[in-house]
Amino acid sequence: MTGIVGIVKEILDKADIEWNPGPYRLRQESLRYARKTVTGAIAVVSKKARARQPQRTRVIYDIGSADYGIAEAAYDYLVKNSYYAVERCIGAGSLRFRILGLIEKSYPHLALMAHMNFFPCEDEGEPDIVTVDAPGYKDTWIFVERPTSHTLILGSDYYGELKMSFLRLAMNNARDYHYSPGLHAGSKLYRVRVGGTLREVGVLVFGLSGTGKTTLTIESHGLEPPEGAHLRQDDIVILTRDGRAHGTEFNLYPKTDSVPELPPLQPAVLHQDAVLENVVVREDGTPDFSDLSITPNARALAIREAIPNVDGRVDLDKVNALVFLTRRPEMPPLARLTSPEQAAAYFMLGESYRTSAEAGKPEPVRVPGFDPFMLEPKWRSGLIMLDLADSLGLEVYVMNTGYVKDKKVPPSLSKALLLAAVKGDVEWRRDEHMNIDVAVRAGGMSLDDYLPWNRYKGEYPRVVEALRKERIAFFEEKLPHIRFLANYV
Repeated sequence: MTGIVGIVKEILDKADIEWNPGPYRLRQESLRYARKTVTGAIAVVSKKARARQPQRTRVIYDIGSADYGIAEAAYDYLVKNSYYAVERCIGAGSLRFRILGLIEKSYPHLALMAHMNFFPCEDEGEPDIVTVDAPGYKDTWIFVERPTSHTLILGSDYYGELKMSFLRLAMNNARDYHYSPGLHAGSKLYRVRVGGTLREVGVLVFGLSGTGKTTLTIESHGLEPPEGAHLRQDDIVILTRDGRAHGTEFNLYPKTDSVPELPPLQPAVLHQDAVLENVVVREDGTPDFSDLSITPNARALAIREAIPNVDGRVDLDKVNALVFLTRRPEMPPLARLTSPEQAAAYFMLGESYRTSAEAGKPEPVRVPGFDPFMLEPKWRSGLIMLDLADSLGLEVYVMNTGYVKDKKVPPSLSKALLLAAVKGDVEWRRDEHMNIDVAVRAGGMSLDDYLPWNRYKGEYPRVVEALRKERIAFFEEKLPHIRFLANYV
């Protein structure tokens, strides 16, 4: 037995496996412990985990040198277990990955969600990515075996762990073997009138959790045909050298705390085929999305086609613009980056603020590519983004969806600014301190009250210089191979 791939071979040889059960059977099996909502969706409450466990995740880059003691201790549990085998595909176009999930039979809702989340495969073949998911094991560990594209999940019944076991490897395999980075970004297609001409603009929206990525990706802006803003993907896309953004998922897996403020998302999570995970359901069967007493990370496997502004496609034929969402208080509500080097630098900075559960206050965070699933060598993603930003002629924007110093940027303003950027209805002013173009007027609105130099006044040069030193230190410590990009921040 050699590594996770060896354990999988033993499971395939010795374990009890039911291959590709249909969604109706999996739903009926799930109802042994799930409950139905008033709309017919099923709701499950996980027992062992309600979020991913990064602190319990081990990425193995060298099989020969890895310590497999924990995985080997689970050998008897794994090979004597019973599994559903779910075979699906990540993506539906020319770039796709076959996946195989071996999911412990005591957790049929996980098999159901995996089946619904991804695409049927058009042909047969060996899997590119394999995950064994054994939630019932006594200890919680996740092993990602990079050389073989195999993952072993022990002791977690949270669907997000299973979903990302497939997507993590698909994103990094696309980058390393196809020169096509997998991106933690939503995608949408705009059709807007500009100067009397109908223009199509493909947009990718990047952002860490809590920055409003889903809010902006799903927003329709009230556009009426022939104009429109059509959702393609909410979470992960793969950007190829021809400028196409390949969709990866058939349905969505959003957090549900934002559902009350996002009317377009409501029919997707209330659909009779949806699966609610750790959502509070009242006695009468009504989901209460504002009650986070089970977990702040309540989610749903949501039915994408129920969203009003989808158009039946998951790919973008042409990406024109990237939008990086941040909550850095030094940044304006809308800025434009002015070189491919600057675009690659801000992409790898992955800047924002988040609220620490321990401290209860916002703290700065930087995650390269806005992507917590990016595997080593991370610097490769920066070089590929530099190349693609240049060769594809991408427009690249940074949007602050938090506070400019002490001035809140409301979601309504962020939505209006995104549409203004797509239409080219923005007046820019060069910020010589930050070396970016800042929107001072957009969609007919003055932004004077939100401009950082107005909020910080005489402190602004010092504030920018302190931020620049932080950014340079980040590159030197975390990304020394692409240290040269620090010259552009």
